[in-house]
Amino acid sequence: MHMIFRTVLVALTCALFLMPGQSGAATITLGGSQEMGCRIAIDGQIGKGDADALRAVFEEIGYPTEYSPIGRRICLNSPGGSLLEGLAMADLIAEWNFGTAVPDGASCESACSIVFLAGRFNNPEAGGAFSVDRVMHPRARIGFHAPSLLLGERSYSREEVDKAYAIALDSMAGILRHRAESLTAIPDSLFLDLLGTPPFEMTYVETVGQAARWQIGVVPVALPSGGVSEALSYACWHVDSGLLDYSPSEYGSPFMLEFSFEELTDETLRGASSREFRYEGSAQCEIGIFASGGFNDYSTVDYVGVAQYTGGATDQDVSGTVYAYMLYPSEQSIDTLPVPRPGDDLRSSGFFQAARGTFGGGATGGLTSCRLTQANAQVINVNEFVNLRAAPGLRAPIVGQLRLAEQVQVPDIGALLPVRGAPRGPTCVSICDGLSSSPSDVGLKDSAEGCIAENMLWYQVISSSGVTGYVSRHFLTD
Repeated sequence: MHMIFRTVLVALTCALFLMPGQSGAATITLGGSQEMGCRIAIDGQIGKGDADALRAVFEEIGYPTEYSPIGRRICLNSPGGSLLEGLAMADLIAEWNFGTAVPDGASCESACSIVFLAGRFNNPEAGGAFSVDRVMHPRARIGFHAPSLLLGERSYSREEVDKAYAIALDSMAGILRHRAESLTAIPDSLFLDLLGTPPFEMTYVETVGQAARWQIGVVPVALPSGGVSEALSYACWHVDSGLLDYSPSEYGSPFMLEFSFEELTDETLRGASSREFRYEGSAQCEIGIFASGGFNDYSTVDYVGVAQYTGGATDQDVSGTVYAYMLYPSEQSIDTLPVPRPGDDLRSSGFFQAARGTFGGGATGGLTSCRLTQANAQVINVNEFVNLRAAPGLRAPIVGQLRLAEQVQVPDIGALLPVRGAPRGPTCVSICDGLSSSPSDVGLKDSAEGCIAENMLWYQVISSSGVTGYVSRHFLTD
């Protein structure tokens, strides 16, 4: 494995560094595609002096302070050029924490792809922590250069060959240094794919599975309008494949997971898979999808949720971001993904409405009181199970699971607790108090049903196995 990795790096370095006609320079300007959230545009072949020009632009506009990656990306459209200059530009991008994007109709090949991979986002309040932020339009092209040493048709002296070899080694060292020092995510599998590419061709990012494995965001993409369980299963597998650098197809077709849901609204979905995932089928994928996107701006060029993996033989607890394209099959071509129309946001896809229709919106039916009337309750409104939490709230640690129709004990049916940390929680308790006094009040009844469906009200319960924890009133009935 290590010998293959070194061979590919040398070949890739030679191919990118010794491009013909690399003396030209790219055009670097303020602007770029607003659709992709760009602030800077780089067009043309990468050549000597481009890193200095990019630094000058960075110093002119200053270090980015936006709380979203939108508006702090660099749009790329380049056939490549000098690898050493591209590495210097990648170092700058990592230092200044700018994202990268390849917009509609553009291409980024050869040395440009190294610049692209350096894209990242740093929240102003996150200290030195950063996340990968490199995105491409479904109609864009990103190509990684095939192994090739471009030399003229003549004989070469030992000195010339040694010099070329030294340049290749120096360039290889630059890639390794950049990956190690800048912590740029360059998966080994990407280089292994390059090894099988014939000279003078390109390995392009063409499928959903490739983009997910190599941690490349594909935006903008609309959420699917149906097939919710299948879509969530794809997302769980795709995020995991990027975290661990593997292809789900290595295990055959990714099998579908069963999900239970703790929150289903017109704009939000929070669910968890049965423990049939990863590590001998003993782990769980918890997933949240939000119409407001990752930064509450309803943008279609940002991630749309988070997948977290818990349990398993190695007791893993890791997470990754979900982009809308990850909810589609691995083998689907990127250029066939649905692109939202201008002005659309994720609410227009019908995905959340389909989820509510498939799994139920949480209607309690005939509600006259928010509180239970008996100390024995039953679990409802789930597909298979609901998580038992350490405190009232969907973000509290999980202490167990309650299966559908499981009988639980409620130590105090009068102690209906508001969700932790939500200003609306205490208001919902007051609404329930009012409904107890006026059970025929239609307005109070509607408000109380809304509070329960939104998981604003919680009970402490004891499971059939003796575990004590908290569960939303939405999942309990007498």
